[in-house]
Amino acid sequence: MNILRSLVVATTAWTLTASTFAAGDLWVSDFEKAKATAAKEGKDLLIDFTGSDWCGWCIKLRKEVFDLDAFKSAGPKKFVLVELDFPQDKSKLTKETQEQNAKLQTQFGIEGFPSIILADAQGRPYAKTGYQAGGPEKYLPHLDELRAVKSKRDEQWKKAEGAQGVEKAKFLAAGLKALDEELVAKHYSKVVAEITALDPKDETGVGAAIGFKADLATLQGEIATVAGKDGAGAARKKTDEFIASHAKMTANQKQVALLSLLRVYRPPQDNDTVLKLMGEVKALDATTEEGKQAAMIEERVKEMNAKAAAKPAEKPAPK
Repeated sequence: MNILRSLVVATTAWTLTASTFAAGDLWVSDFEKAKATAAKEGKDLLIDFTGSDWCGWCIKLRKEVFDLDAFKSAGPKKFVLVELDFPQDKSKLTKETQEQNAKLQTQFGIEGFPSIILADAQGRPYAKTGYQAGGPEKYLPHLDELRAVKSKRDEQWKKAEGAQGVEKAKFLAAGLKALDEELVAKHYSKVVAEITALDPKDETGVGAAIGFKADLATLQGEIATVAGKDGAGAARKKTDEFIASHAKMTANQKQVALLSLLRVYRPPQDNDTVLKLMGEVKALDATTEEGKQAAMIEERVKEMNAKAAAKPAEKPAPK
């Protein structure tokens, strides 16, 4: 029996049902059980967001890396392998698994497949990757490089255990600086809150940088909800209130907040609104990446408007 054989190979003492496993004996589909196993065995999580029956790069990654003996032997020594599948054939998954996967897709901000998330046993991500050519011989060292990021984080956090006040905040902040700011903003809110409490003067700079990104992530979720309920105008009002409430916001941060509104505007009906918005973004600072992005969007919208104006009016259908 494959499940029993894989358990012997991995020398584990789990008692799991067949439904816990995904595409392959070594892959778990139950996220909470995966975290519990990782904590018990001192491992990390390797989470594969995949479309097993339609995503070409997902299938390629599995065939070239995950299905090969070199990975099957080495991967589970450091990771609990978690497959979160989004197949076209929904009959492959239980309703509970589908709901879990959809929730985790939102939680981890997954927009494309395959997305590989490396996380600690608490489920806090420390790195993100995807398909890499070269088979297990290249992929396993790549994963080791990413795990080194967590080692830097944990080294600083270990120092924080024996510190207090601002000194502790600085060690915690140094650990966060080893990680991508987007991951920190979305998944390390408790640590950010602790740093903020220990460092009210923001000597670490976490409040101004990471804190803003966390607030921005909240805003982006709120404006999508508000726009769906009360329209794009309500989303703009919510954004203006956000900017007003962050008195120390930099010009670039204001640009980022304003550009969040692009997700609620739709062409062609909102073209004029978008042109005005891009003008605001450029006026704040045309030299930033956001300022340049606004200029590019502005040109595209103008081209769209010009094409629409040049298109002959449709004749009414004969009665």
